[in-house]
Amino acid sequence: MRRLHVLAITALVLAVPAPRATAGDETVATLDRPAPVSAYAGRLLWSRYDATADRYRLVTRFAGQVSDVPVAPRAVPFDADLGPDAGGATVAVYSRCRTDPPDYDGPASALYGKGKGCDLYRFDFATGRESAIASASAPDASEFWPTIWKGTLAFARTYDAKPDYPYIYTRPVSGRATSTRMPGGPRRACVRDRRTAAVSCSNDRVSRPTALELYGRRLGFGWTYAGPGEGLANEIRLDTIGGGHARLATAGSGGLTQTEVDWPAFSGGAMFWSMQCFGDPGGCPGRYGLFRYRLATGATARAPGPQSVLAHERDGATTYLLTDRTSAGFCAGDPPVPGGTCDLIGSQPAFG
Repeated sequence: MRRLHVLAITALVLAVPAPRATAGDETVATLDRPAPVSAYAGRLLWSRYDATADRYRLVTRFAGQVSDVPVAPRAVPFDADLGPDAGGATVAVYSRCRTDPPDYDGPASALYGKGKGCDLYRFDFATGRESAIASASAPDASEFWPTIWKGTLAFARTYDAKPDYPYIYTRPVSGRATSTRMPGGPRRACVRDRRTAAVSCSNDRVSRPTALELYGRRLGFGWTYAGPGEGLANEIRLDTIGGGHARLATAGSGGLTQTEVDWPAFSGGAMFWSMQCFGDPGGCPGRYGLFRYRLATGATARAPGPQSVLAHERDGATTYLLTDRTSAGFCAGDPPVPGGTCDLIGSQPAFG
């Protein structure tokens, strides 16, 4: 659904000025396919496309060294998240599927909820071993977009009997405790006709969570659904496990311009996210940038950022951004460019 809208505005996206790295930025990698990015405690994680195998491989950088993570590749980028395990060591969590969802060829993440037979896995960098997280796997469902913080796991799930309705759960990483369903975001938008009082609602089968991120008892995530008008609406939401649930930001689409808020990240007592704009450049001024929400005070601040962001992450004072030098959002280039046109950049100016 999102892909169809993006493809319809591709010609206009190509006309948008390309983002430029500034002094002090570090280019970590160049990619020829978009992919989620995760960072924690000095370690960075992303996926690279292996054209020879037509598969994605999980890649990490730590202490300046870049290497493939020794796990089997998959047909879509890994929905991987880094975080501390119960002992404080850095681990990665991600899904694996019996049948992977379809890959994207546009500026969006794969529709992980469309995979079949998906379960959650953990990779321990200290031991170099991958293991299934059996406690989170339901026999009649698929799990995806996992995130870990010490003894707690959060993830999205679709049931085989209701594949178009993803849910969000939290649970202990180990043990027999039941998973707790979180409220998630809206399924649809409804409007009332002022003249007839008739109510019409959008399609509730396209709602989905994206990019879950745990930080203690806090869970940040993106949520996309069919808006009241043309195109999709999306939100950044912040849940507190056992507590409140808040919507921090919204964005939507209309006409030839598509705005999105996505990619929540936590660091230093704050949650960060990006707002990006694709499509007609005339509709984008003032509708993109980087944001910070202070957990203790609720204060929100904004900083400049690229107009088109394909992934965003935060680790300490460093903001990581994946952007396309051609602003096409596909990373491959048109015509194709050897090595790709997307740069994964580490930058420190945003919010200090």
